[in-house]
Amino acid sequence: MRCPDCDLVLTESRDRCPRCALPLQGPAAAELWQLDRALAEIREREAGLLARRTELLGILRQERDRPAGISAGARSGTGVGAEFAASGAASGASPGLAASGESRGDISPRAVQNLLLSLGGLLLVVAAVVFTVVSWGSLGIGGRAAVLAGFTAVTLAVPVVLVARGLTATAETVAMLGVALLFLDGYAARRVGLAGFGDVAGDDYAAGLFAVVALAMAGYSRLLPLRLPLPTAIVLAQFPLPLLATDGTVTWFTAALTVTAVADALLLLLLAARNRGAQAPEGAEAPGVSGAERTAGAAPGVQGAAPGARGVTPGARGAAPGVRGVTAVAFGIVWVLGAGCGLLESAVGLLMGFTSDEDWPASLANGALLAVLALTGITVVSRVTAGRLTVLTVASACVLVAGAAAPWLPLVHSAWSMPLYTVAGLAVAAAALYAPGLNGRRMRSAGAVTGGVLAVLTVIPFNDNIIYAYVERFAHLDGIWEGARGYQDEWPVVSVPLLIILALLTAASAAVAVSPAPVRTVEGLRGLRGLLGAAALLSGTLTATLLPAAFTWSHAAELALLLTVAAVLAAGTAAARRPWWVWVLASAAGTVTVLAVVTALAGRTTTHAALVILMLAWGGAASAARIPALRAVAAGTAALLAGGEVLAVGAALGLPPRQAAFGLLAAACLAATAAGLAVRTGLAARTDREMTTGPATADPATTGLWRSRVADAAIGLETAGYVLAAWGLLLATSGAPLIGSGLPSGNPDLPTVSLACAVVGLMLTGTALRPDRRRAAYAGTGFLLLATWARLLASDITVVEAYTVPFSLVLLAFGWWRARAGTTSSWAAYGAALASGLLPSTIAMFSGSGWLRPLLLGTVSLAVLLAGTRLRLQAPAVLGGLTLAAVALHELAPWIARVAVEVPRWVPMALGGLLLVVIGATYEARLREMRRLREAIGRMR
Repeated sequence: MRCPDCDLVLTESRDRCPRCALPLQGPAAAELWQLDRALAEIREREAGLLARRTELLGILRQERDRPAGISAGARSGTGVGAEFAASGAASGASPGLAASGESRGDISPRAVQNLLLSLGGLLLVVAAVVFTVVSWGSLGIGGRAAVLAGFTAVTLAVPVVLVARGLTATAETVAMLGVALLFLDGYAARRVGLAGFGDVAGDDYAAGLFAVVALAMAGYSRLLPLRLPLPTAIVLAQFPLPLLATDGTVTWFTAALTVTAVADALLLLLLAARNRGAQAPEGAEAPGVSGAERTAGAAPGVQGAAPGARGVTPGARGAAPGVRGVTAVAFGIVWVLGAGCGLLESAVGLLMGFTSDEDWPASLANGALLAVLALTGITVVSRVTAGRLTVLTVASACVLVAGAAAPWLPLVHSAWSMPLYTVAGLAVAAAALYAPGLNGRRMRSAGAVTGGVLAVLTVIPFNDNIIYAYVERFAHLDGIWEGARGYQDEWPVVSVPLLIILALLTAASAAVAVSPAPVRTVEGLRGLRGLLGAAALLSGTLTATLLPAAFTWSHAAELALLLTVAAVLAAGTAAARRPWWVWVLASAAGTVTVLAVVTALAGRTTTHAALVILMLAWGGAASAARIPALRAVAAGTAALLAGGEVLAVGAALGLPPRQAAFGLLAAACLAATAAGLAVRTGLAARTDREMTTGPATADPATTGLWRSRVADAAIGLETAGYVLAAWGLLLATSGAPLIGSGLPSGNPDLPTVSLACAVVGLMLTGTALRPDRRRAAYAGTGFLLLATWARLLASDITVVEAYTVPFSLVLLAFGWWRARAGTTSSWAAYGAALASGLLPSTIAMFSGSGWLRPLLLGTVSLAVLLAGTRLRLQAPAVLGGLTLAAVALHELAPWIARVAVEVPRWVPMALGGLLLVVIGATYEARLREMRRLREAIGRMR
């Protein structure tokens, strides 16, 4: 930073310049700094523009000194001199004004020129066709030949003169007219039978005509610097071979398309190499081309060079982009058609079946053609697009898989066709991962993923067999302990080819997941390693669990295999360190555990053995697990299996279902007790550690880890206790037979239900003794109340108030004693007492008759409501209001029913509409009233 006046360098912020005392602070100084900065930027921009001017002036001087008399700017009409000439030198108009005048039109002059030339050329082609087809008979053979030959020769010669005069666009149009005339000459020659062409087959003659015209246009493009003849020749060259193969088989047609696609690919490679040579770094000259010529060829607006210009091949530089585009499009179309024909032939053979050994040569040839097409596509992607064309890579991988499997399809049974595609897909994936010479990680990853996905898709035809093998065992749950039934005595539902496919997928996924080599060459493989490992685990588990269904093993052998797999997976879950792997293994282990349990239910002994083995496996996993959440899951699973074993023991002893349910309830109580003891042990261990080491030296991380390890198992045990309790309640309530039927039957036994609810209530009440489970007391109280009411109903008690009111009064007294301090919620103090007193009477009121109970209940509920509102207690207000509403509904129900019968039907509709109108008119007021009511209830204690 310098002083604006004396140019002194300032190293720090100052109020004045040390040399000239110029003020450097204030609005004027700030504006001066901004002006100096803007001027500096302008000077930098001016320097850049001057350098560019010098460079352009040197280019124009070189153009002036070239041997050729016409400069690139003069030829193209876009240089400074052209603009000046177009503006009119006599009128003195400037080039800028001329340019602005040309840009005001809706369409450019070049577009108008192209439109006129296109329409003129089209009309000439139509006229030539009409002359050849319609007016042909008025001339003799000599006249016809002379007219066509002369007109075609003149047409193809005119572009030479037009190019010499700089009319390149007109020359392009006339050249295309010449192409049409060449086809018309061929048509005429066949019609008159010239040189025996009339005896040639139509497809063969058309192929020859396309080839001749294509060669003629290719040679024509070398003579004149035109852009359209060479792309036209490339397009026409796509037709000869397919037309020659139309009368042959599908294999021959595919071969013709393949050869054409290979030729297009070679041309693409040649053009790509030439393009890379043309894009050499600045200063590097191509052989035989000077810098001035390269500059002139790169100047904008150049439409072509005059024939014979030194160092410029006619049509080479101007046509190269168009030629590459046309060749790429032609290659894509022909490649897709060839691949489609080959895939269609393979699909037809796969669906219809191969009838004899004679189909093998055709299938071999089809596979070879598909492989050639795939390798051609991969070469184009690798050499031309540098691996960026992912779509062609994916398509080439698919075609290569089909080509690798096609030769072997006639040699194997139809059931073994899918393993062939699996092997082919995995081979393509391995080649994409490890084969040298492939450019780009994106190309490798696309090929590897495509091959792997195609290999996985070969499992889809066996989906029905897999689903049946797993679901079939669940269909026999209505016949527990009645012996093994199902596919053991029938035809195998899972074929060996499916196991081969799953084994191959397992091996391939595991190999890539553990192999470090492809990580450097394949994009995104590091993130896919975990997914590949999970896929290997899934396919391996499927393979192991489907073995019995494939080889019709006995029930004992199948169960032993399932138990072994479940135990191994549970052990792997405990040994895993990464959370993601832990849950993948846990999911697989849980699924196999369910399958093992369902399979074991076919026999009594197998049920006991399976439940015990699985309980021990999950218990060991809970004790050795490294992940905290896994300890809870493993401990809970072990507790559930223990409950199932208790239920199985009860069934083995011949206990009725309602009595066996209490075994589940006992197991639930034991699980809840174990959870409480585990939490207490964790707290005691933390307290002992703090007392031993002292609060100042206690390691919070160590004590917290110890407590967490103990508490994790407690959470799983507690959850399992709740599940077992719900299972026991359902069994005690439904009275479903434990053995022989899977459907509930029988009426609930109220004394049994009462006892079951009492057991659950005691379990929840005991759980509420834990400091972190105080809320369980509410659920425990509810179950105890349900137990009481169920027992009263079972004893045919009509005056339930004789049993409920005394206990309610005692509970009210306890609640009042607890709420004296004013800090206890009214629900905690009076909720249980009021519910136990009001709810049974309400139920009895709806189930009985008479006027005394509704009167007394309404009076008591009104008193409770008034007391709650007076003392601002939420529980009495809510419970009293609800009970009073129930009493009012009970009393008004007969009148409402009579009114509904006797009043005309339109009256309720009218009243409802009027009510809605009133509510809508006073909607905001009603909302405010409801909001105030809610706030008033919320402020209550």
